[in-house]
Amino acid sequence: PKGTGRIVIDPFTNGLLTTLFGLEVVAVFAVLLALPGALPAGCPLTGPQAFAALAVTCLALFPLIGLVKLIAGHACALLSRTALAHLGDPVAKVKTRNKLRDQSWQLTIHSAMTALEAYILFVDGGGEHWLDDYRSLWTPHPHQQVNSKRSVHLLYLLQMAIWIVTCASHRFLEERHKDYVMMYVHHLVTIALFALSYGFNFVRIGTAVIFLHDSSDIVIDLLKMANYLKLEGRRGGFLVEGTFAATLGVWAYTRLYLYPVRIVWQGVWYGSREVVTAPGAYGMDGFTAAAGSPFTRGHSPGAKLGDGSFDLWANLRALPTHATLPGYWACGSLLTALLVMHVIWYMLLWRLLFRSVLGQTLHDGGADEYEGGSDDDHED
Repeated sequence: PKGTGRIVIDPFTNGLLTTLFGLEVVAVFAVLLALPGALPAGCPLTGPQAFAALAVTCLALFPLIGLVKLIAGHACALLSRTALAHLGDPVAKVKTRNKLRDQSWQLTIHSAMTALEAYILFVDGGGEHWLDDYRSLWTPHPHQQVNSKRSVHLLYLLQMAIWIVTCASHRFLEERHKDYVMMYVHHLVTIALFALSYGFNFVRIGTAVIFLHDSSDIVIDLLKMANYLKLEGRRGGFLVEGTFAATLGVWAYTRLYLYPVRIVWQGVWYGSREVVTAPGAYGMDGFTAAAGSPFTRGHSPGAKLGDGSFDLWANLRALPTHATLPGYWACGSLLTALLVMHVIWYMLLWRLLFRSVLGQTLHDGGADEYEGGSDDDHED
């Protein structure tokens, strides 16, 4: 209610999102048991083994989360009482300390996953070109790809477990923020994308997507933690201002340039169709025979993949859907939905900057725009 500072969530909306979350989790585990062929080629586990591995990983994450939050909570409380005492013991309030503990887990998991993703993209087997050459995402066709890197399958196992647990924690355990509903939707979209990309063997583009998100989340985790600790201005070493500027720059490059250009547009909406439906491509012989020519779906005679000559709109008219493009509309729509969320969050960052120019501190602006308050935000 207005004036109390409490975050109030519409019960119907919350119930609907929770129902969708439950259905997603049931569907993921049911597919692993009922459809063993749903696992992509190269997966070292059978369906039942993957079911067990995912269940065990989810269960193991809960005590790990508790341990990380416990250590972070005690460490930050000690830091707040001693080195940051001149700032008024910034995490003396229970609610603030709980938010800091929650964010410490996010920072831990984003850092660890970024390291694994960077290893896959730049080190393992000599690295990959999945971020800078969209043709490599779809060559050969995902139906023919055998992703033998165990690190890729480990990444998907860990990420699926992490997002299931994160979504459950967001709903039932963590302190609520003003963007509670949008974050809930974000988690549901992410789980759906992981399931679809793994089931369709779109793990190459999936790995690139995860890397851009996890790596860019590190700076905003640091920003939020610096904000909770009130490390702003000269007395706080300008850490809030520094991490805020870093977040603006990193997000602009990763989430508003690389993600929409290299992933959403080149990687999915445009590039997947150019490569997968090219003349002579896997599964296209029947359509070519029926059409009487391989050049009726947007490709030009003598053109090369990636030369910019591909006509997407002609392709869409000729092939709205096709067996060689499973999940095209679903995955493209979900990835675009994430992009919309990126834009909304980035506009929020600029709104905070505008408010700071008008004289409000970033800490107070963040509290008004994002955190919310609570009548029971007391010291212990």
